[in-house]
Amino acid sequence: MRLFYYILKDFFKFVVSAMFLTLFLFLLFDFIHKTTRYFPRYKPSAALVFKMYLYQLPSHILQAMPIASLLASVICMVLLGRTNELTAMRAAGMGPLRIGAPLFAGGIILAITGWILNEHIIPVSSERMHYIQEVQIEGTPSFEIAQGVSWLRQGNKIYNFGKYDPELRSFQQLRISIIRSDFTADQAIEAVSAKSIGKDQGWLLSNVSIMKFDDQGNVIQHRKQDSMLIDFPIDVQKLQKERRMPSEMSRRELRSQLKGEENSGRDILPLKVDYHVKLAFPFAALVVSLLGLKFMYSSERSPETAKSILIALGIGMSYWVLLNSFLALGRRGNVSPLVSAWAANVILLVIVLWDGWRARVISR
Repeated sequence: MRLFYYILKDFFKFVVSAMFLTLFLFLLFDFIHKTTRYFPRYKPSAALVFKMYLYQLPSHILQAMPIASLLASVICMVLLGRTNELTAMRAAGMGPLRIGAPLFAGGIILAITGWILNEHIIPVSSERMHYIQEVQIEGTPSFEIAQGVSWLRQGNKIYNFGKYDPELRSFQQLRISIIRSDFTADQAIEAVSAKSIGKDQGWLLSNVSIMKFDDQGNVIQHRKQDSMLIDFPIDVQKLQKERRMPSEMSRRELRSQLKGEENSGRDILPLKVDYHVKLAFPFAALVVSLLGLKFMYSSERSPETAKSILIALGIGMSYWVLLNSFLALGRRGNVSPLVSAWAANVILLVIVLWDGWRARVISR
């Protein structure tokens, strides 16, 4: 049990080191890129820049986990081999499963941590990051109606509305069309503005114009009035533009969005792919952590060690190529969303296990 914790401690020591290095490079390159045009254009304060990068960290940590897990597993096994500790373990009768158990446990811990980040931390931190970047730095309105969300149908009534002012809690240019069973217009109500007068108390329309139509669509009655109270069946918060990318939302939020757009006529395949990737991606850290198994049987004096490390890194980095390729196929409908999300993990796992078994056979 001491050896288990000894290897696991070394594994996480290298994970943390690789994580710090990866995060440093991510932030450095992004900061250099933004200093060319973004920062000179908006001139944000140091406090806002610090907060923006602080809320980006959870997302960067998740992206860096597979890389950190890959480097940690390979370096851990190579260094144990260099110090003859792996030889001593094998001489003491420890098999590959027992030696590799800490790597597997470390990968499981990273996968669970990635899932927690994905579901509970990144959705909140990303929302705050986008608010700081788009509203406080770039100066865009704090409340924007989502693109394409300007109408609502309930029964035989179709509501169409313009801009919304969150401070006044009012819409501009509201139109209500009442249709018959054959979808022809029966009545139309137009208002210059519609203001909420309190929760469950309705909306007050101003400068109202009411029109009645015949079966041919001709206006047969037209009257105006200063105000009118109606029940407007709409949750304003659901109209707000989503600043986050699908990868920054939780699976629960993506599931809700999928249900809402299922009958909208839009292409929801990309959204389905993102939904499955939310669960598949954290497990990449577990898959690549098993790459260290290959080095249990590598001789510490073998000139092939450096070559083997490069091969292992190449196999690990190929995960990104496989993942992006299958995601593209999934979004185009060539493969199912479930397959496109998990195919890279499965293929890489098969390669890792086969490579570890081949190294064991060769070492005998």
